[in-house]
Amino acid sequence: MKRLFCIVCVIVLCLAMTACDPGTYNLRQETDPQDVVSVELIQYDNPKQKKFASWVPDYFIKLRPIDLSAVTVLETLEEESKETFLDQLSRERILWKYYVFDSPKGVCIRITYSCGDCLIVSADYENESYRGYIGMYNADGEVTDFYGSFVSYYSFESLVDDYFDTNI
Repeated sequence: MKRLFCIVCVIVLCLAMTACDPGTYNLRQETDPQDVVSVELIQYDNPKQKKFASWVPDYFIKLRPIDLSAVTVLETLEEESKETFLDQLSRERILWKYYVFDSPKGVCIRITYSCGDCLIVSADYENESYRGYIGMYNADGEVTDFYGSFVSYYSFESLVDDYFDTNI
């Protein structure tokens, strides 16, 4: 009887430890090269960025719009590099709906689509942490979708270092 109780406890413990995993996602559908107008490395000055206490709840309604006047374009990716960049981005793993911050900050990658929407990709490069922000905005800067954060900080770093002259 004790052995059965121990087995049940171990199973419950294993389920409890893995049930909170946000899962992973990739951006294959969001990175169709025919829809992409430009890929830019930007500096987004955002002193009001807030960190959430936990990633578990759905914080979508607390995500802040992007202030387009606080965006400075650092570099624009050349047209011939766009497809390989998008292919590499689509292979990167993302923690699905992993809420860390309410908005992006600092050096980010902005992918602008023909419809006027843009995808903002960032990571916590100051702390070399995977925690970041990957979300979609409409032309007015309002949040339309949130994807999560990179599984690894080095995913973001390699995208910037491999395709842009500005290294972080």
